Amino acid sequence: MNKNNGPGSAGRFEGRAVVGVQAFACSDSLKAGLQQLWSRPTLHRGTHRICLVLTSILTFSLVPGCGRNQEAAPLPVAVQVATLTNETVACQVRFSAVVREWQQVDLSFKVPGTVKDLLQVPVAGASLRDVQEGDVVIAGPQQPLARLDDSDFQRQRTAAAERLAQVQAKEQAVVARLTAAENDYRRIKALCEQKSASQQAMDEARARRDSIEAEQEGTRREIAEANVALQQADDDRQNCALGVPIPQATIARRLVEPHERVQAGQPVFQIMDLSRLRVAFGVPDTKLGEFQLGQTLKVLADAYPGESFAGQVTKIYPAADAKTRTFQIEVCIDQPRGLKPGMVVTILGGCDQSMVLLPLTSVQRGNRPDEFVVYAVTQERGRPTARRRRVQWDGVYDNRLRLVDGPASGVHAGDTVVVSGAVRLTDGQAVRVLSGEEGTL
Repeated sequence: MNKNNGPGSAGRFEGRAVVGVQAFACSDSLKAGLQQLWSRPTLHRGTHRICLVLTSILTFSLVPGCGRNQEAAPLPVAVQVATLTNETVACQVRFSAVVREWQQVDLSFKVPGTVKDLLQVPVAGASLRDVQEGDVVIAGPQQPLARLDDSDFQRQRTAAAERLAQVQAKEQAVVARLTAAENDYRRIKALCEQKSASQQAMDEARARRDSIEAEQEGTRREIAEANVALQQADDDRQNCALGVPIPQATIARRLVEPHERVQAGQPVFQIMDLSRLRVAFGVPDTKLGEFQLGQTLKVLADAYPGESFAGQVTKIYPAADAKTRTFQIEVCIDQPRGLKPGMVVTILGGCDQSMVLLPLTSVQRGNRPDEFVVYAVTQERGRPTARRRRVQWDGVYDNRLRLVDGPASGVHAGDTVVVSGAVRLTDGQAVRVLSGEEGTL
């Protein structure tokens, strides 16, 4: 029998194991358990060997963890930061509107008649044609849009002129008779004063004079009526020519043809003044204070991408529309440059505002769906540290979020926030600001 297999050998192994456990085990409970296991005298020698091997494995596996009471501090996270500042931003509000002509007029003749001819406009090849839709007409007495046959009105004028001549001749005769009657009355009156004529003769002379004076008044009224008739005849002849009431007109509709009979007041042309245009749009009462008379606004048109037009506020309605509850604002475009009535345009309104803007990359989701946070960089114990701060925002401007800056906000103007690397941060974590990456927002 091998002498190492006896009870003494087992005791020696037990002693070595206990010594090993006492030397390397870091847990008091583990050491107590192993000592109890080795103290059993009935263990088989194979069991002793197994326990010795397990003791060695457990001892050396626990050696690396012995004496480590806390984990090592994590390394600082490299981040990019920026300092928040108050910025002046042009807050633009968009309104859609439809372009309208500056002025639209329906033209008609003041007198009835037959259309004699229409305005002739030149075309290619030095030929002429009747005026039609789309033509631009310059106002002037020498080029009316249409003419009526004025032969009837010419005859009326001739008759009115003859009637005037007749009553004027009658007036001259009455004046002569009145002069004679006045002289006769004065002569008889002088004789009556000398007792050479009777009172009756003087009364008769006075009555003749008064009668001729009344006849003269009637003749004067006839002359006035004849003058009115002659003037009306002249006006009717002039009204046979349909002129343009605005300096530069564009024909929108032509509703008459040559040799067509028209009535007084019947629309024959519709013209527009397109030298200037206007647009009208509605704004809510919360935005009404941002518009003033004479204010210049930018106007954009889909038909002219990349171009803008200058518009000036010319009218602000004093009351809201009963249906839409918005206030109508009218804008005049002095230089249309190709804009046409009916085109859809966009008006940019608003005013400059001071605000603090957060980069989109700096804002992270919070613990709740409606919560947003940023990481502000502060100096703690001489090293930069990231602190989690709650923020609120109420709009997007130039791919940045407008900060609701108030007492409840976690950051304010002048604070430094992380703009890159925030997804790897936790509250209170040390950071390392990359050199040359700090900026101002």
